[in-house]
Amino acid sequence: MQSRYAEAVVKLGEAKSAFQRIRVSLGMAQCMQNLGDVLLMQSRYADAVPMLKEAKLTFEVVNEPLGAAQCTHSLGDVLRMQSRYAEAVPMLEEAKLAFETIDEPLGAAQCTQKLGDVLRTQSRYAEAVPMLEEAKLAFQGVGVPLGAAQCMLSLGEVLHMQSRYSEAGPMLEEAKLAFQAVGAPLGAAQCTLSLGDVLFMQSRYAEAFPILREAKLAFEAIGAPLGAAQCARSLGDVLRMQSRYAEAVPILQEAKSAFEAMNEPLGAAQCTHSLGNVLRMQSRFAEAVPMLLEAKLAFEAIGGPLGAAQCTQSLGDVLRMQSRFAQAVPMLEEAKLAFEAIDEPLGAAQCTLSLGRILLKQERWKEAIFLLEKAE
Repeated sequence: MQSRYAEAVVKLGEAKSAFQRIRVSLGMAQCMQNLGDVLLMQSRYADAVPMLKEAKLTFEVVNEPLGAAQCTHSLGDVLRMQSRYAEAVPMLEEAKLAFETIDEPLGAAQCTQKLGDVLRTQSRYAEAVPMLEEAKLAFQGVGVPLGAAQCMLSLGEVLHMQSRYSEAGPMLEEAKLAFQAVGAPLGAAQCTLSLGDVLFMQSRYAEAFPILREAKLAFEAIGAPLGAAQCARSLGDVLRMQSRYAEAVPILQEAKSAFEAMNEPLGAAQCTHSLGNVLRMQSRFAEAVPMLLEAKLAFEAIGGPLGAAQCTQSLGDVLRMQSRFAQAVPMLEEAKLAFEAIDEPLGAAQCTLSLGRILLKQERWKEAIFLLEKAE
């Protein structure tokens, strides 16, 4: 797949030069746009951005609003894929408005979908769901089943993140079938990955492992390194939860390196968090703390409140296990508030449980019983 992209870059570069020689601005703009999109697909974001910006300006000069809107959409996509969500949202909103102005419902639906995905990634589920449902209906309205399937996948992932596993599973299965029906192996592989993650969250590790391995092989077969890295991270987490630490660490390190190579800070931060948790579970607290702090800072830098809250929780648990209760309590209370702010009741309950355990250690029986009953 990568070799075909390389061929495309060469051919498009030749076409751009030919258009420049005969001063055909529209053709030049189209070539630059296509080059930018190919570079985007190769995760070469630093190369893609100037190409897309130049194409957008050229489209505006020759009064081609459709091309300009498409470039704006692609630029928003680059920012989204770099986890630069605060910058991605206005860019995607600008593109959506531009598509609506020129009566291009497909482009508008794609922007709505991406905006929903940004909200989902930011754990803003109550806002993400109506956006994704709107996009799904729009795709169905213009006869684009692939887009509708992608929205179903995202909605399934929202249900997964809300711990609504009995609803998430069927939604993801439906999305997987829809992807297979339109011959979209990437989408089907993403559904397989999400189904494995749902099983993981239900502590069904023996079932999750082969599903995740199937997804990883599918991503590798179609040349999708990001998906393969996500599977490696999830496989490492399964091994971590099975206390197979010696096997988990190299897989998580491999996944982290892959994410860093693709400039994917969210995935890298998740791997750092998992590696910190391995050290915590091995009672290697002196090594765990800097790893968890690194992950927390990374999540905060990219606007990932869920990951930041989980790291704060893990740090609080490390302090609790070291009997450093005076430091553990504010850390766990901070994590609990963060989970509540993003509607994550499971994380909040886990923090309440840890706070109750601290009270038990301090022989504050009545307060401990009250908190432990709240955590149930």
